[in-house]
Amino acid sequence: MINPLLPDLFGKRAPLMAILYFYCDESGKYRKNPVITITGIGANEDHLRRFDSEWNVLLRSYGLLPELHMSRVMDLKQDNGPKMPAGQTLDQRIDALLPFVDCINDYLEVGLIQGWDVKGYNNLSTEVKGQLGGSSDPFQLAFVRGLLEIADYVGEQGEISVICDDDEVTAWDTYTHYRAIKKAVPEISIKFAGITFANSAHYKPLQAADMVAFLTRREAAERFWQKPNEYKRLFEYLVSGPGENSQGIMKWFALMADEGGLVALANDIMQERQKLEALQNEQKQEKPSN
Repeated sequence: MINPLLPDLFGKRAPLMAILYFYCDESGKYRKNPVITITGIGANEDHLRRFDSEWNVLLRSYGLLPELHMSRVMDLKQDNGPKMPAGQTLDQRIDALLPFVDCINDYLEVGLIQGWDVKGYNNLSTEVKGQLGGSSDPFQLAFVRGLLEIADYVGEQGEISVICDDDEVTAWDTYTHYRAIKKAVPEISIKFAGITFANSAHYKPLQAADMVAFLTRREAAERFWQKPNEYKRLFEYLVSGPGENSQGIMKWFALMADEGGLVALANDIMQERQKLEALQNEQKQEKPSN
């Protein structure tokens, strides 16, 4: 079952954990694509160890070592090993990928999906954009919002290690926004153990995040503009979570932000800010003078 992110991303916190490793990837660039997505999958070290083992078994059996990359394997004209030869139908290719989806749902803990309408974001007023952080790139807002909510998800004692795909275009801006979060919200900065930029060929969970980002962008385009999503069956299988006989604990959370959703998000932020300012004013008035 997939859970909404608006207005509260997760709502219920996870049980106490030592550290959550959170792997992020994005799909689409705001200057070139009508939709950008940022997705993440997370788990503790024990779950990740089992995930890595099973993912490697699948890569080896499919002849895909060192990595699964969705833009390649969803090109039906390309040969992708003995189980995904060139010339397969789309349904055959989706069926071949279901074991990878099962691996994600069986061994990981939390999945975050965000899809953002770039044109809708650009059409927002300057005032509304200001309430959303003022950036011209919705990717950075999605990244910031995701990290803040993940920090809430892990609870007071949890810690987070962030691992991002080493994308030449977004890596530096992502790092600067990460630093800005820690500076702007010092009470949660202690939860972040660090941020790393890594090659997905060496980090299997980044390959899973790439799969999620690929499918999310197509799903977002369908929801925003009714563009047919030929990969919908695979997306729905993914976000349905662990199968009936699985011992997995994976939960998925999603935000699909079209223009209306972005305005609603800005209004929510404005209301929360007004409440905070009112509380601070009350505290100042109640404070005894010397």
